Amino acid sequence: MEATVFLVLFLTIRWIKKHSVADAAIDVFLPVFLLIPGFYEFRAPHLPSLSFADCALIPITATLVFRHWREWKFRRADLWVTLFFLGSACTELLNSDVGTAGLLFCKTITEGFMPYILGRLLLDQENVRERFLRRFAYIVFFVAVVSVWEFRMGKNLFLTLEGMVLGAHSFAFLVRDGHVRVVGPFVDSIMAGTMFATACIFSIWLAVVQKSRGEERKFLGIKRSTILTIGLAGGIMMANSRGPMLGAALAFIITRIGLSKNVGRAAVVYLSLLTVVGTAGYIRTVQYTQGSIYDAKDRAQEDAIYRRVLLDEYKPYVAAGGLFGYGVVNRPVVPGMFSIDNAYLNIELVQGKLGLWTFVLVGGESILACALAARRSRQRNDLAFALCLAGVIAGIMATITTVWLGYPIYPLFFMLAGWSQSLRQTETVTATVVAPANARFAFRRVIA
Repeated sequence: MEATVFLVLFLTIRWIKKHSVADAAIDVFLPVFLLIPGFYEFRAPHLPSLSFADCALIPITATLVFRHWREWKFRRADLWVTLFFLGSACTELLNSDVGTAGLLFCKTITEGFMPYILGRLLLDQENVRERFLRRFAYIVFFVAVVSVWEFRMGKNLFLTLEGMVLGAHSFAFLVRDGHVRVVGPFVDSIMAGTMFATACIFSIWLAVVQKSRGEERKFLGIKRSTILTIGLAGGIMMANSRGPMLGAALAFIITRIGLSKNVGRAAVVYLSLLTVVGTAGYIRTVQYTQGSIYDAKDRAQEDAIYRRVLLDEYKPYVAAGGLFGYGVVNRPVVPGMFSIDNAYLNIELVQGKLGLWTFVLVGGESILACALAARRSRQRNDLAFALCLAGVIAGIMATITTVWLGYPIYPLFFMLAGWSQSLRQTETVTATVVAPANARFAFRRVIA
């Protein structure tokens, strides 16, 4: 049944011809990306594997490049993204063989660079931003609702039903505090928590849009946006992963800046709060992770100590890895520490310092681009969205300090990074920013 991925390819081509490339991204790509796990792939000997999302993205990005390549204005983030992917190929050439390097490079193109193109050339076009995010939030909300069964009964309905059609995959659910940590179609509970958190933060912006229009519908007397946000927050709680919770909290604080009447004052207050809380949290973490794993009082402390010990044990390998690292095949493993629950450490081991530096630069450039877009915004919805997007990217970067950068977070990160580089002012007139006359310049001083 692996060949069914090509049905998505043909469906996407037909959707582009019959409707538009934006409709194909919203109606075809998003459902397969969010509902079908990445391990369902078509694999042929000596050829790159193709997932359902890959087959949707190939015609979409090809069409975007063909039609809109003249609109592409070079930005520094483009350089860092290119170096990140080329560096991974060079790493494999140096450490393994041409075949492995070629296969890995093709995979980084489909799961990294094509999502970046999607965000760069499509997602901030007029009338696409809201439609794309609304569909994204609704699908993830649907996952959260269905996952209540997994939370209560320990049975993943998504993998069960998809396994009947596409082939069964082994799945072992995790339990924490007496409750199942839901996974849904997202492969891992931490990935699930990150997807729920991302959709939850975007639902806050969707509520701002609805409020500006004064036309929000209600269900049983409750606003639809409120139901959406509560359901997605419930998904975060059911995933029960501390990393995504931390990322969601960070994203929410940054998003709140864009929802404030006085943006400059809010930026000072919230960034000061982040500094204080972050410093206190760091001190507490150092105290909490002292000693060895055998000194841990519970599983939570054991996991925290493991992550601290992990950094110490891999320091010699990181130093010896140099600029290009060891590659995927030859990545060193400390006995008893095969699981590297820190994406930055894993990237540095696999792709060396070049991979780590360029990845951090991509994230930093993305947040900076959002902040600059917020500074020049004259409409409430644009300002709120720019800081909402900055919050989500910052939240993901915080989350992956506790987990490997896997599917679907990997393509999501690069899609959002590309989106950050193309933020524009909406042409439709909406509520203007409610702030003092000099608020724009006050905000500029804060982020300068």
